[in-house]
Formats: sequence, C-alpha cells, structure tokens
Amino acid sequence: MSTAPFSPRRNACLFGFAALPAQCLFSLVAMTVVLMVSTPAIAQPAGYAVGVNDHVLYRSNAELDTTLAAYDDSNTKFVRINVDWRTMEPAKGQYNANKTAALRYYFQKCTERGVRVLASLAYAPAWANGGHEQMGWPPNDPADYADFCQWFVEQFGTYQNAWGKRTLEAVEIWNEPDLCDLFFRGYDRYAPQAATRYAQLVKAAGARIQTTRAAMGANDLLILAPVISDTHNVSWKGADSWIVAFYAVPNVTQYYDVFSWHSYWMNAGSTGWLPPELPACFSTTNQQRSVLGKLTSTMSSEIWNHMVTHGDHLKPNWCTEMGGSAKSQTPDHPNRYLSFTEQKTHLEDAINVLRDESVTNLQRIYWYEIFDEPHLGHSSESTFGLIALNNTNPIAYTGGIPLDAAQQTPKPAYSAYVNADKGTGSTQSSFFDDFNDGLADGWDMLAGSWQVVDDTLQNPHIGIAATCVLNNPTWDNCAVTAKIKFSDAWKKAGLIARYDGTDGYYLRLCANDTIKSQKLELLINQNVVVSAAMPGVYDLAMFQTLGLSVVDQTGGTQVKGTINGQEYIDYLDTNFEYDYGQVAVRAEPWSWIVTVDDISVSE
Repeated sequence: MSTAPFSPRRNACLFGFAALPAQCLFSLVAMTVVLMVSTPAIAQPAGYAVGVNDHVLYRSNAELDTTLAAYDDSNTKFVRINVDWRTMEPAKGQYNANKTAALRYYFQKCTERGVRVLASLAYAPAWANGGHEQMGWPPNDPADYADFCQWFVEQFGTYQNAWGKRTLEAVEIWNEPDLCDLFFRGYDRYAPQAATRYAQLVKAAGARIQTTRAAMGANDLLILAPVISDTHNVSWKGADSWIVAFYAVPNVTQYYDVFSWHSYWMNAGSTGWLPPELPACFSTTNQQRSVLGKLTSTMSSEIWNHMVTHGDHLKPNWCTEMGGSAKSQTPDHPNRYLSFTEQKTHLEDAINVLRDESVTNLQRIYWYEIFDEPHLGHSSESTFGLIALNNTNPIAYTGGIPLDAAQQTPKPAYSAYVNADKGTGSTQSSFFDDFNDGLADGWDMLAGSWQVVDDTLQNPHIGIAATCVLNNPTWDNCAVTAKIKFSDAWKKAGLIARYDGTDGYYLRLCANDTIKSQKLELLINQNVVVSAAMPGVYDLAMFQTLGLSVVDQTGGTQVKGTINGQEYIDYLDTNFEYDYGQVAVRAEPWSWIVTVDDISVSE
C-alpha cells in the first residue's frame, strides 16, 4: 500500500452551530471549527470531521507502523481508540510498562502526522470491581477510575504537534454504559440504577480530568459522556428510563463538554435516517428506532427532549461509533450483514448528514472501524472495517491474521472515507476574540488608534489607514470572520488574510453617501481586482458579519468574500500572490468610528 505524503495544507469549511446563527461561508473539501484562544470556562469543540475507530492497544510497533501507513494513505486525522483499564493498571498504582511504551510510540507517531486521538477509557480491573475478571464491570469506588483517568491524561495529554494542537484531543468516560449486560455489568440492560451509578462515575472522573487539564494548561482537552448506544431505543421512554435516571443525578452535565453516542445500521428504523438504498432495520418489531436524522425529533419518546430539558442540546454532539457490517457483494440482512455497496452508501449518507448540518450541533462521526479484525474473536465485530485483512474481496475469514503480515484490501466504503471531510487535525491553531475581557492581547496596532471600547475593538475618525494585526502564528488556508459596523457615511474598512506586513488579500467593505449604499471590494497589492455591488439591505450602522476565506487550489488561490453568509466575491488568484501571513483589520482614512467584534480565524 502506497503512503501519501503528509501535507499540513488542507481546504477548509466553516459552519455555524445549529443552535447559533448557522451560516455556511463556503463549501470545500475539509471542514474545521473555531477554537477559543483565551482560557475558556470549559474546553472548546475542536472540529467538524469524519474520523475512524481503531484498536491499537495490542499491536506491536511493527503493526503500529502498518496502522500508521494506513492513516497516511487515507488522510486520517481523527481516530478513536479504546484503552482497557484492566490491561493498563493490573494492580492499584502499577501500570503496564509495555503497553504504556506502545502507547507512547503510537502517540508520538500520531503527533508527527497531526493525527488527533479520542481515547475511550473503560472496564475496571478485578482489583477495582470486586474480583470480576470478565470485561465490562464498573469500579466499586469511582475514585479508582478517576485516578486512572488522571494518570492517562498526565501521561499522554502532553503531546502537541508542530501546529500547537494536542494529540490527545478528548477522553471518553466509559463505553456504552447503558448496555449493562455487556459494558456495565451487574444490572439488567438499561437499568436506571446503573444509570445513577454511571452518572456518579462521570462526576468523579469528569471533575478529576477538569482539575488535571487545568493544572496542565490543557483546557482544550475535551471530556465526553454519556457514550450511550442505540440512541433512540424504546427503552428511553418512561419516567424510569436509563436516561431519566442519568440526568436525575445533580449537576452531572457540568462534568463533560461533548454529548457522545453510538448508532448502527441494524438499529435504524424504516422511516429513520437510512437512505432508500438500504433496508429497514434488523429489528422489524421496533421501527421506532432511528439513527442521526431523528435526533431532532419532537416525539416525546425521543431522547432529544431529555437533552433539551437538561441543556445538553447546546453542547457539541459526536457520534463516536457508527457503521454497518459487510463481508461480501451480497446482502445478508437476516444475519445483519450489508453488501459492500450498501456499506458504502451508509457511510456516504452519514457524511452528507454531517455536511448538511441535519442534526443539531453534530460535529463528528467516527466510523467503526478502519480494519476488519477477525483476530478479535468476535464474529459480530469482524466485518465492520473499511479495509479487509486477507487476499480476497469478497472476504473469506479463516481466523486471526497478524496486521503486519496481512494483505490489506480496501472495501468500496474506503473510497468514501478517503474523500470525506476529515478536518484539519494537523494545521495551525484557530483563534477567536470577543474583547469581553477589555483587552486586545495578541494584537499589534501598526497604525491608527485602535483600542478596546465597551468590549469591542474600535478605531476613531483619523486621516491615515489604521491597521491592527493579530500577532499570532501565520495561516495559509483560512477563513476569517468579524462583526463590523460604521458610525457614519463615507467609510471603508475590512479584513486582510495572509498579511505580509504591507499587504495581503484585503476584503474591504465600502459605504457611500448613506449607510445603506455599499459595495464589497477585493484588493491585491492595493489594487481593486473585484468590486461587487450589494443591494441596499445591509444597515452598516448595525453589526454585520464580514467573511473572508482564502484556500489554495490547483490553479490558484480561491478568495471568497461574504456578508452574513451571502457570497459577493469569488476570485481565483492564479499568481498565488501571497503564500501565507497574518490576519489583520484595517480602517481607511476618514472612516469615522469603525467598530469590530467577534473576530474568528479557522484553518
């Protein structure tokens, strides 16, 4: 398998959350999100993207090299891995040196590639769960699990790539705790008593991770819960359901940043999210089950209403496992196997749901999984992969196959994944400033009299061009947005991308005679290359959102300009005039008071 060269330059797309003014600035190949630079109260979300699940804990370094080559080939930037607490801490305070070293090797190699890792930490060792050797038992004392989470974050939360992003992007508290007969043992499936106990585990572990990340200066490290399976199962109904019991534990939602959940083809209803090419769900007696598309349903039986009641609908939500098993060109629905074509359609549909913002605040989907893994010994989980591990396709499973010796055969769904929006996990840090702290930290006032007034950045009426530059690592492909307003007529001001100290791609908003007569201009080397008249519908005495994006394409640098998401500028600079640079705000001479707020930059 060939290894694609690593490149930090990716196209980008900036989307708004559905709970906020959601305006797509432009639709390109990869998608990103704006991160907060100032210290947040909680960690901020880190990207609209498609990721993949992988099991790396039991691989040798040679096998990990094969794994990483597959990441390179598929441009993987976001991976969810499972970390078995039983394996890592066989005795209290004693950690498996070999597995720790293997994880260090993996994290270092991911750091070099800019791959971001979500770690699912689950399953108590026998010393912590009352002597049970079987996988899935919770700890008797939540503090033991909190200790392990702290150790893990301290050990692996320090890796940062060359662009300042943390390799350990997030930690997930347990895995599918609602499936008590499998992963939170000692209770019946969906038992409300188990939900109460799990919520207490979330509070203990979440609080410890919050304290640990603050001490490390790692507030960008996210905490995920409740990691539930089969999000729309009928078991969520009623006053005594699992989810009601979970939310009943006081303040539990304060201890995680992202609402995470799982969804699989066989649990989808016939009127749910599945495209017409796919069959109804496996459980024909329960057609109320559905996948992503019904998360916004108003049905009283849906889990969404519980999320709204408790404020979780305002958080980012990540589907950290989704998929469908496929092992041949022929569908076998009674036994829960999709055909290869159906599996590809399933993934493509999921990608479209993410792109279209069909689900409120959905930021991530992680396909389960990258490799078929017959060596796991579970036939039900041997065929979900995007890549087969033998010499034939369709696949004939003959037992365990060492990863580093296997003939890897991509399934059709692999091409959909390769071409998916996998974000910019490797590129430079993003930025946001609302000036609510009364300061303009990180800004250099090169000219003019820019100052913070009433939690906004303002420049008064002066006779020179006033430029304020973000003193931050330079960007190449990026999207810049800012709210801007003018105090009077005859004004010109705007945003500059790839600023080189003198010039850059300058998007200038111009008003003439009255504040409702305006145009948008793009300047390169101080020359206007595009002038777009705009209808007199923007009252520039009120804040309007100006958007500028620059993205390198094969034939030039694509530059786009928007107002409130409405595109007026679309220009291809075939000279590639500016390779990279800083971001700046500029007010032209005699523009009276120009006020700027909520400045954001995404890769």
